[in-house]
Amino acid sequence: MAGRRRLRPGPIAAVALLVLLGLWAYLKEKPPGQAGPSPDQDRAVPFERSSLKALEITNDKGTVRLEKNGDVWSITRPRHADADKDAVEGLLNSLQTSRIDRRLGKAADLATYGLDKPRATLTVESTGPDATRVFRLGQENPVGGTSYVLLPAGEVAVVSAPIGDLVGKDLFSLRDKTLLAFDPWKIKKLTLERPAGTVVLTKPADGWKIDAPVEAPADGPTVTDLLSAVERARAQEFASESPDAKELRRFGLAPPSARVRLLQDGWDVEKTIELGKTEDGKRYARVVGRDPVLRVSSDLNEKIDTRVFDLRRKEVLALNRYRIQKVTATRDGKPALVLERQKDQSWTASGLASGTLPNDVVDSFLGALSDCKADAFDDHPSPALRTSLDRHPALDLVLEEEPETGDGPGRTQHLLLGGPDRAGVVRAMDTAWRPIARLPVAAFTKLGGVLDTLIDRARATPSFVKAA
Repeated sequence: MAGRRRLRPGPIAAVALLVLLGLWAYLKEKPPGQAGPSPDQDRAVPFERSSLKALEITNDKGTVRLEKNGDVWSITRPRHADADKDAVEGLLNSLQTSRIDRRLGKAADLATYGLDKPRATLTVESTGPDATRVFRLGQENPVGGTSYVLLPAGEVAVVSAPIGDLVGKDLFSLRDKTLLAFDPWKIKKLTLERPAGTVVLTKPADGWKIDAPVEAPADGPTVTDLLSAVERARAQEFASESPDAKELRRFGLAPPSARVRLLQDGWDVEKTIELGKTEDGKRYARVVGRDPVLRVSSDLNEKIDTRVFDLRRKEVLALNRYRIQKVTATRDGKPALVLERQKDQSWTASGLASGTLPNDVVDSFLGALSDCKADAFDDHPSPALRTSLDRHPALDLVLEEEPETGDGPGRTQHLLLGGPDRAGVVRAMDTAWRPIARLPVAAFTKLGGVLDTLIDRARATPSFVKAA
């Protein structure tokens, strides 16, 4: 075709010849059997974690020494303290991912690279040969965030960005800042001593309960949320390492304004957190038996000051609605309606009404019961009130859960609900507890309506008809 130029073979042959010459030169210079640089040659700070004994970092913030005992790291300089496990892990990862980009050889003038006055010095101590190695971090390269590093053999190298983390490491960043380490799910006793009064909670096998100032079932999620907030409390700063009496008074810790006492499975004794005053969004705190005073976020205050009412279980139904296998309901002294769940999840009704009911009908009733929540409590009801509810309840409910295992009976609950009084108050009593709950009338009315529907369905469905 006109205008198309044919490629001449000369230039193509020249390029091919240059490629072949380059390959020949590389193979000629490469020693026999050499497979290229090893991973350790590429790593700026090569080490095996299992052989590490200590790390020491010096920068403009001072010197911090970390020592390993088994798998546990601790700080020994400038003071003895527990190390932050995550911070140490992050440091080790930064060192392991620091790679040599270029080797510049030995330098006559270290000042050229800022290595005469290094920004940071890292000493690595390990077992085996080269037990102690020192790395010096010089100035940062403006291109790519790399840094000049003086390697232990005296060679200068350009090293990738992660090694620059050494400049910011200090005692606070590497120190464990936990107020108190514990597992919220293993706590079996919690005591809150506050100006508003002391609250004692314990956790038997069937869940959290309040022992003081009143005996009542506790709201498990709220208690767990409180414990989790305490467990997450971290020092935003250390106010004093070894406070004297004057400092403790200044921090509001002599005496403390509040205490949190915890007992965990496996602990021989309780551990106590003392809380002082709040300043600038931080609250002074310390653990009894330990010297340092920490300043933690004042967000913890809201949890510590949780009202007793909020710590209580407000739902009148204490059982798991999805595990209930039998319900006996008696209204105004009439014959009882007995509901029993079958293996196919249908329910049989007997007593007041007989028939077979689909699961969703009974579940609607149990859902309405679950929605019955106290908006107040009578913690010290008169004997006359309890007797009245016991003898003349508007609704008497006995509920039974399926067993957790194949052996033994499941949990049961006996509830007595009165009708609205002249003030429009509905009272509900769990016979296992002294307090009586006050319920909104709307919730009680809804429960009665759902029960009426259930009874009508049972009467309309003969027991020999299989529920859909």
